[in-house]
Amino acid sequence: MKIGYTVWSWTKDEFSGPTDHGKRDFEQALKEVSYLGYNYVEDFNFIVPLFENNPEELKQLLNRYNLELVNLYHTYYEDEVNKYLDLGERTCKILQYCGAKVLNVQGNIWKDQPFVRSLDIEAVKMYADVFTKMGEISQKYDITTCLHPHAHTRMFHEDEIDCFLSITDRNLIGLTMDTAHTTLAGMDAVKAFDKYGDRIQYVHLKDLDPDPEAHADWPMNRFLALGQGVIDFKGVIKVLKKHNYKGVLCVELDCPLVCNFESAQYSRRYIKDVLAL
Repeated sequence: MKIGYTVWSWTKDEFSGPTDHGKRDFEQALKEVSYLGYNYVEDFNFIVPLFENNPEELKQLLNRYNLELVNLYHTYYEDEVNKYLDLGERTCKILQYCGAKVLNVQGNIWKDQPFVRSLDIEAVKMYADVFTKMGEISQKYDITTCLHPHAHTRMFHEDEIDCFLSITDRNLIGLTMDTAHTTLAGMDAVKAFDKYGDRIQYVHLKDLDPDPEAHADWPMNRFLALGQGVIDFKGVIKVLKKHNYKGVLCVELDCPLVCNFESAQYSRRYIKDVLAL
């Protein structure tokens, strides 16, 4: 399996746009994760406007630090479907140029309480329709569109994932499983990865604080670097091997407790010393 890191946290706040120095901060991220021994990177699609007029510049940056771009996150669904699909196609063009194969998608994040909401079948059907259109577009570029079940969205809990997968074509829509979001949703990560193993085409790794009362105002702040929480990563890796997964294990941490570099370093050591990868 390939080891990567998501570098968006160097270049933007969780809910804001990119920094004022997007290219500079992006290169700093590449420099740091390369130094730490990661070989693959993912980012959000806000880098598309930075490089789409000169994709060779992006490729040269990646080559400079011996990294491969494997995924761009087609961040938060917009109500203007045509605008969303247009940006998705522009993102696919960048991915294709760099040889990447995955485009992550998810539903709109809500920021207001209640964070946990019941299954809304009509909303899931709406997303299934839009993401199928995105899958049809990405397929033209040899890119797989993958749903990322995500906290505070309509595709997060097990029944929502089941509903979405039951009404979408596996040839158009894959699945990105995230260890922390899965656990936050009340699922056992090992069992969930086993259940969806034949649909998983990409993986996010992060840990989770075991205290359900921690960060009640924003539960995603419970995310931690690998080995700092409760997730059975050895069990997850064992299940992925059982399903012959040979894709990317991409480490991600939305809100580092220290800094991006130190958190990435901690996780890389855990992957080497504990998971032997």
